[in-house]
Amino acid sequence: MFRLLQIVLVFLAMIVPAWAQPVTISGTVTYRERIALPSGAQLRVTLVTLPEGQSLAGATARIPAKGQVPLSYSLNVHRPLGNGIYGLVAEIQAGDAVLFRNAAPAPVDPTSSEPVEIVVQSQPRQLARPPAPTFPAALIDTEWTVTSIGGRPTLNGRPVTLLIAADLRAGGKSGCNDYFSEASISEGAITFGPAAATRMACAPDVMAQEAGFFAALEAVAEFDLDGTRLRLLDAAGIPLIGLVREGE
Repeated sequence: MFRLLQIVLVFLAMIVPAWAQPVTISGTVTYRERIALPSGAQLRVTLVTLPEGQSLAGATARIPAKGQVPLSYSLNVHRPLGNGIYGLVAEIQAGDAVLFRNAAPAPVDPTSSEPVEIVVQSQPRQLARPPAPTFPAALIDTEWTVTSIGGRPTLNGRPVTLLIAADLRAGGKSGCNDYFSEASISEGAITFGPAAATRMACAPDVMAQEAGFFAALEAVAEFDLDGTRLRLLDAAGIPLIGLVREGE
């Protein structure tokens, strides 16, 4: 029986787009061994460049209790991709251990509607996930306070913050609500997926600032880190969000 796992990858193109419309990449993940999945197992699907294998973005979904292969996935790419060749890497994990992984990325053509089947193989139980890429130490696991959005200072008494964890989960306070997102970082480039937030209501000026912050966050394509100050820029190098390290 198919168990549907919706995994959404959203990121901004940093080069000239090849496809102007959103695309959906779907298919199944399966393995040949007769092995039951443990409780709490998760499926992670990552979009990578070929032949380099550089990770562009990834997402993880919990496999429902008693979930069995094949597992169905659907990746909704809302932003245009650049010209290039892409592949999919699938991992079935339990805790920190990778139980199944495909030996090589499965080629994918985002312009095609054909489903992509990914066949994964059993991995040694002691094999951990490949180490995450290294990022500037001050950028990761640091609480940043937003000082300006679109060139305008933030409102007093309503802190807007950002923290990016080592696994690229991002979030903080948006002035009224708490929010959550996912970052993708490569050298001086950074993008954020759409933010999911709690649903508290505040004063109109606070809500307007919050909406502007979320819009700016989605448009970010680059970062400039200078000591205790961080600027998030768009693809043209225009500053969108100014931040300082918490406590500075």
